[in-house]
Amino acid sequence: MVAPDVSHSTPAFDRSRAPSLPRTLVPPCFFTDPSVIQEWRYESRRLAQQIYPHLWLGPRNVAKDEKFLQDNNVKLVLAITTPQAWEIMKSRYADKSEYQGLPVSNYIELVKSFPLAKQLIDQTRDNGGSTLLYCETGNEKSAAVAVAYVMESNGWDLIRSIQFVQARRFCVALDDNMKFQLRSYETLCQAHQAVLTPSKRPDLRRTLDDLYGDSDEIDDEVDREGRAPFNDVDPNSIEEKGDVIME
Repeated sequence: MVAPDVSHSTPAFDRSRAPSLPRTLVPPCFFTDPSVIQEWRYESRRLAQQIYPHLWLGPRNVAKDEKFLQDNNVKLVLAITTPQAWEIMKSRYADKSEYQGLPVSNYIELVKSFPLAKQLIDQTRDNGGSTLLYCETGNEKSAAVAVAYVMESNGWDLIRSIQFVQARRFCVALDDNMKFQLRSYETLCQAHQAVLTPSKRPDLRRTLDDLYGDSDEIDDEVDREGRAPFNDVDPNSIEEKGDVIME
């Protein structure tokens, strides 16, 4: 018997045939409220845009604009950046407590940071200040945090939340991988909301007192000792055949 030839090498993995993540297509923005849709110019990408009265989204250079921070009562400057970059930035802003960072290495860590980001933003709002969210361009990681914040705060779905943020900052660009991670977070938000929202269905459980108190008719016929509301049969009314004589 001739042994099979196994000397040939394993063919290289063809990445073009690898399964891709499901795409999330975002249709054109449906918002028509002028307070939502802002006039956009190409130069606006270098500025920060107001997502909520207490939340701004922009690129890194805005975090250095002291006048902007003062004029808009920014009390939290939240950087969404890599751990390496944040180590450098921490030394630069060591004497400024309003500068904080969420160092993330990948999209999974970014999604895990969403609850903390919301907590920090809400705390700053409750203390009377506003927050500037930023990353290098203001269009990717920090924009994803803004979308997650809108989605969780309003109870909206992912598409509507992306549209809302893009209506304010038109240059936001989330790739399919980031949208896929946000879709997973959307599921978590929906499950959390379902737990917090009390059921609108009526309570079908009934107590013994409910049964006794339903109507006067039941109260008249049934007593608390559990006797059935039937009259005793008169033996004289029964014929030899065993039939009950109905009056």
